Amino acid sequence: MKFRRLLAGISAAVMSISALSFSLNVTAYTQDNSFDNLNQTQITEAMGSGWNLGNQLEASNNGVPSETAWGNPQITQQTFQMVKNAGFKTVRIPISYLSKIGSAPSYTIDASWLSRIKTVVKMALSEGLYVIINMHGDGYNTVTGSWLLCNASSDQQAAIKEKYAAVWEQIAQTFNDCDEHLIFESMNEEFDGTYTTPNKTYYSNLNAYNQIFVDTVRKTGGNNAKRWLLIPGWNTDIEYTTGNYGFELPTDTNRDASIPADEKRIMISVHYYNPWNFCGDGSWDKTTWGTDSEKQILQDLFTKCYASFVIKGYPVIIGEYGAVNKYNESSRITFVSEVCKAARSRGMVPVIWDNNGNGSGADSFGLFERWSYQVTQQGIISAIMNAFSGNPEPAPDIMTKDKALAVIYSTKNATTLASGTADASMAGAVKVRCVFDCASDVSFNKYTYLNLSSAIAGTSSQASVRGNSYDTGVTNLTAVLNLTKSINQGDSYSISAYTVSWANASDYVFLIRCLEFLDADGNVIKTIDKSNK
Repeated sequence: MKFRRLLAGISAAVMSISALSFSLNVTAYTQDNSFDNLNQTQITEAMGSGWNLGNQLEASNNGVPSETAWGNPQITQQTFQMVKNAGFKTVRIPISYLSKIGSAPSYTIDASWLSRIKTVVKMALSEGLYVIINMHGDGYNTVTGSWLLCNASSDQQAAIKEKYAAVWEQIAQTFNDCDEHLIFESMNEEFDGTYTTPNKTYYSNLNAYNQIFVDTVRKTGGNNAKRWLLIPGWNTDIEYTTGNYGFELPTDTNRDASIPADEKRIMISVHYYNPWNFCGDGSWDKTTWGTDSEKQILQDLFTKCYASFVIKGYPVIIGEYGAVNKYNESSRITFVSEVCKAARSRGMVPVIWDNNGNGSGADSFGLFERWSYQVTQQGIISAIMNAFSGNPEPAPDIMTKDKALAVIYSTKNATTLASGTADASMAGAVKVRCVFDCASDVSFNKYTYLNLSSAIAGTSSQASVRGNSYDTGVTNLTAVLNLTKSINQGDSYSISAYTVSWANASDYVFLIRCLEFLDADGNVIKTIDKSNK
């Protein structure tokens, strides 16, 4: 969540009663070093829908972390019982370390702080919940005492990386006995604090942190060599993570040999607060959400995640999403329902942000009241649970290179899509329609286009389709080539394509799904795809 504080206006007396009543009510956690090697589908289905314990273990004053620093009560066993009873299966626990980290070279974490973190985590685990723990505020430019700064000078980066490795080694060792229900997340919303195109040098530092995280955790061995690990891109922004801005997946060479070679153990973290003036802005200029355009933006962005990572074996966790209370329950219900349905259909896990803010306007993300353990937004919770009932919506139809008729790279050299001698099924065709997808890391805009050409019995035709937006990963686009002459049986034919897009894709620019030959009435009389090329 964008860094904001919450001061709960609850009396000290209530705080004291809550703490005395529940702080000792901790269900025993069994340590047996067992671990179930869940694959991608199994882990995401098991995690279901999630909830954030926000503004607690990441809260701090003047660089000193404290779970009650921002006005929230002490975390108890009943906190997690409340969340579990509401139907959530996963809890994300943001954590700051800041001044709790000692000096070089050991960078020892304060024993009492680490012990409290372990107690809270095992409270959640004992309820059978999946738990995500991260390093949260240490990378914020806006937090006193932050140090994990990708935009720090180059001569500071070596010390930052050394400290980062030392801290994660201690965290990993502390939780090595925990089973597959525990997931480590490397950091949160890591960026330079400017909401513009990522600085490539700073993005490179972020990638380096993720690699250090994976290597450090894996080398502690035991269950950590098998554990699912979660990493973000630039500011956990979907566009800056899926697009061609500099994100790099870390290698995972130190994982346990029991993991099948064709399976991953890396997850990708992104957040969704789009648009911000509806989701998080304290102003009341936008209180409604749910137009066809808004839903399509959501679908397209989640499809980018699906195409860039999920279908390649990397689950995506929507680590934060939500919308503040502006007395607009109907739109908020629509928003969380659409987020959850879209995430579930793509094998992604949505984890809603909750900071115990139960007023209205800015920071009012609360679904529960943590002092009394009462539900305050049952409509929102019900919408989430309803999205996870029954069968999920179908996943998007994503074309992959192995299924494509052709892969078109950014080059002036034309690629032949189909050629030969026309058979009877092609006779009478006056148009050829090309169905294609744009690469997930290339903007399909006015500088990106696909050129088509044909040669039918020595007569040529040309066509070009150009993008008009900055979308990436758009699918099932079409370009129509009007033939100079209709095709007759026995004619020689050749259909080619090329692009000279201004930016090279890291993998490809266009995937050609198929060619459709149309008669004068617009009917498809012949389809050529990879299966019958």
